[in-house]
Amino acid sequence: MAVHAQDDSPPLIDSIAARLLRIIFSCYFVVTVVVTAVQLGAEYSHTRSRVEKELQAMQQTFGPGIADAMWRYNDDILRGILSGMAEMPAVVGVKITDETGALVRAVGTVVDANGARKRADAQGHLATVTEGDGFFEEMFSRDFPVVFVDERGDTKHIGNWTVYSNQRVIVRQVEYGFLLILINSVIKTLALWFIFVLVVRRWLGRPLRQLSEFVGRINVDNLGDPIVLQDRGRNELHLLAAKLNEMTANIRDGIAEKAELVARLQDEQAKIRLLNESLEQRVAERTMELEHDRQQLATTNAQLAQALETVQRAQEELARNEKLTALGSMVAGVAHELNTPIGNSLMAASTLNDNVHRFAASFSSGIKRSEVDRFIHEASSVSELLTRNIIRAADLVTSFKQIAVDQTSSQRRAFDLAKVVRENIDALMPTLRKTPYKVTQHVEQGLAMDSYPGPLGQVLINLINNAVIHGLHERSTGAIAIEGRSARDGWIELVVTDDGAGIAPDILNRIYDPFFTTKLGAGSTGLGLNITHNIVTGLLGGQIHVDSTVGEGTRFVITVPCVAPAAREHGG
Repeated sequence: MAVHAQDDSPPLIDSIAARLLRIIFSCYFVVTVVVTAVQLGAEYSHTRSRVEKELQAMQQTFGPGIADAMWRYNDDILRGILSGMAEMPAVVGVKITDETGALVRAVGTVVDANGARKRADAQGHLATVTEGDGFFEEMFSRDFPVVFVDERGDTKHIGNWTVYSNQRVIVRQVEYGFLLILINSVIKTLALWFIFVLVVRRWLGRPLRQLSEFVGRINVDNLGDPIVLQDRGRNELHLLAAKLNEMTANIRDGIAEKAELVARLQDEQAKIRLLNESLEQRVAERTMELEHDRQQLATTNAQLAQALETVQRAQEELARNEKLTALGSMVAGVAHELNTPIGNSLMAASTLNDNVHRFAASFSSGIKRSEVDRFIHEASSVSELLTRNIIRAADLVTSFKQIAVDQTSSQRRAFDLAKVVRENIDALMPTLRKTPYKVTQHVEQGLAMDSYPGPLGQVLINLINNAVIHGLHERSTGAIAIEGRSARDGWIELVVTDDGAGIAPDILNRIYDPFFTTKLGAGSTGLGLNITHNIVTGLLGGQIHVDSTVGEGTRFVITVPCVAPAAREHGG
């Protein structure tokens, strides 16, 4: 289908040539304005500098004459000198004052002591200038001293004289140069504009119109003859024309190839229809297999979920057993500790009973004063021993009761950190005395907490037992230090340090994993540090950090808030 070309040329104002012209001459105009302004400014600055030099040179020309006329009080000569100076193009006024600052003589426009512009009349009297203070009336001046040199060479300062000029003087001297610069810039701009228009129309507008007409004639049925630009040269437009010719040739070749491909495609589509029919049957079979696999996967997931629940229950049971085991060890230790004060109390009570029987027998048969005194002394000693041991037993029972309540119930209450640490270490002392290891505690006094003393004590006991079992195992000496101090505002830091074997770097990041232990089969469950980590980061709302060096020891740093967060479920 043939399509007749039509004139779709854009308006001249929207053409590339016009846009280039606007862009280039906008830039050129800005540059011209800037350069012209710089030239005008330089010319103005040069002229002002020259005028100021002329004013400065007047000191040598007129200074001696003014000094001589003032010294001799010759007003006629002084007036003549000032009149001659006022006729100079660069001068708008001259003012002479004596050494006291009083006006002697003035001519033209001057500035008085208050900075106001004044104009001197023929008699030298000053009158206020009524014209506006525009830029052209801005004054500048040079001040010179009036110095008279007598016959002996002595100098006498007899006054000052000031010569004035203004911006209008400078403008009058540069206005002709300004006019030439502006005319030169306008002529260059117009000439360049005209030349650019001719060149753009010849080398850009005509080839672009030819290319546009060629593209307008192109269609699928009639790709047309190759385009040949009429102008000479080898520029970007010629390259564009060559690419258009190459494109039309490629389109012709492509149309032929596509016709062949269409035929081949029809053959392939027939084959695809056959394959689709076979594929639908295979998809149905595969869908049935996938449904069977899905059912098996669902069954397996249910079994895995049940197994996971069983493992979690087992882990919770082991954690409870771990806590009860620790509590059982504590009970055994406390029972051992109670044995000593109770045994001492029993012995004291028996001794007191024997003494009472002997005293009663002696009293019936007549007793001496010395025997009464001895009985009272012995009874007092036995009573003191009995009281001391009963108080010791009562303290142990009270301390154990509080620890047992805290450990088994995990109740929240207000407590003093130093007291809780001391009670838990005292509860462990029966076990620790059987070892060669020394335990020290340095906890700041007055560290009040509103938290869970039972879980906190369990953390402390777990870390001490971990140091004894793993860090100091089979060592003849060792030390465990517990420190407690205030950390940042509202937080407390509890540090447990031992000087044992340390933890190897390759297992340091696994020590909090459940069931991980280096003494598997030796009675260790691998849950102690896992429970410790869960209590600190969960119930107590804190963090736990460990530093360890093999051969030097291990340091656990626990940071917890003084006020524990709101209670939440935990598995400790």
